[in-house]
Amino acid sequence: MTHQEHLQRYADLLVRHGAGLQRQQPLFIHGEVAHRDLALRVAEAAYEVGGGPVSYRLVDPLQRALLIRRGSPEEIDLIHEEDRRWFNRVVVHRGALISLRGDEDPRLMSELAERHPARHQRYSRSASRSRGPFHTHGINRGLCPWVVAAAPTTAWARQVFPKLDDRAAISSLYECLFRFTYADHSDALQRAAARDHRLHARRRLLDDLAIRQLHIVGGGSDLRIGLSPKARWLGGSKKTASGQVFNANVPSEENFTTPDRRLTEGRLAATMPFRTKNGALVKDLVMTFEAGRVVDLSASHGAKTFGQWIDSDPGARFLGEVALVGLDSPIAQSGLFFEHTLLDENASCHVALGKAYATCLEGGPDMTPDELEALGCNDSMIHTDMMFGSDEISVIASLSDRGEVPLLIDGQWCEPFLDPK
Repeated sequence: MTHQEHLQRYADLLVRHGAGLQRQQPLFIHGEVAHRDLALRVAEAAYEVGGGPVSYRLVDPLQRALLIRRGSPEEIDLIHEEDRRWFNRVVVHRGALISLRGDEDPRLMSELAERHPARHQRYSRSASRSRGPFHTHGINRGLCPWVVAAAPTTAWARQVFPKLDDRAAISSLYECLFRFTYADHSDALQRAAARDHRLHARRRLLDDLAIRQLHIVGGGSDLRIGLSPKARWLGGSKKTASGQVFNANVPSEENFTTPDRRLTEGRLAATMPFRTKNGALVKDLVMTFEAGRVVDLSASHGAKTFGQWIDSDPGARFLGEVALVGLDSPIAQSGLFFEHTLLDENASCHVALGKAYATCLEGGPDMTPDELEALGCNDSMIHTDMMFGSDEISVIASLSDRGEVPLLIDGQWCEPFLDPK
């Protein structure tokens, strides 16, 4: 099969397996101008299944960078108003959202955050507010299917494969993406469905344990994360409130839940570098938690910027997610660092500081903010994933209905979680 055929199959996967697009359902595609070709292929696949109309929101990061550098405070505050109206339309029309992620210039936002920290932080707050209603209604209330998917760019590919020229680098990055999503197989949809089945089987096993505490140990970490009695595990496909099946991340290898923000204690050492949403690269991060809050941190690179990032609001120093990923993940087995959260978080166990998913709490989507707060469901403008998994890490359900139960030992799923049926 040719690259173009694999690319079209990838677009088809995003529409059918990712969004689960229905006939006559509007599709909204968000990304950067650099994603235009893939966006058009996704739109073509949407029309093939009878969906539509298709609405595009492809922003130019260079225009926005200029605004951050030179625009007035009110311009920066209001730049996302059109974005907010666009995202609100997704909810109003019960459309499907596909967000294409891959920076045309991966260094741009980190440079702006360093040189213009106050302006960049203002811009980031505005961006977070613009998606607030969609997050509340589209995601937490389950009104819309939504998908986050990788969209390779030349600059990103050169980061992953610095020894290759532009053409070879982006070809190699696409080959990885096709392999991780099965787009390089003629039976891609069936293979994706089989992986989805495994994730759901693992989710059911985790829920059956009624876990109240996770103990993460090894590789410099010794952390205990408390879970609410209402906590439920997710993984694989989800359903909207109307029953539409979709996959929020393509690809996905994780099972995750929402912790009680008040019940995290100990030390967590990140095992991979990562970038915050403001573009800052953080390496060798170590965090100390007390009563759920990050009270101390260190890093070999990016500590100051990361500290400023998690001071964005009162919830930014508390956990909003914990996710388990085994070393059987094909992304982990590639041995590559992608500098892209979607791929890196599916190569490794991870936690996220910031906003939690109400969907991981029994009855959560119908709860009031006060009810969610009472369960320890964290709220914040940020959601920053940090990977802690490795072949030195073990994760144990230290409090469960069956006592202490190992989930992963030395990064590998334990039976019966390894290959659940």
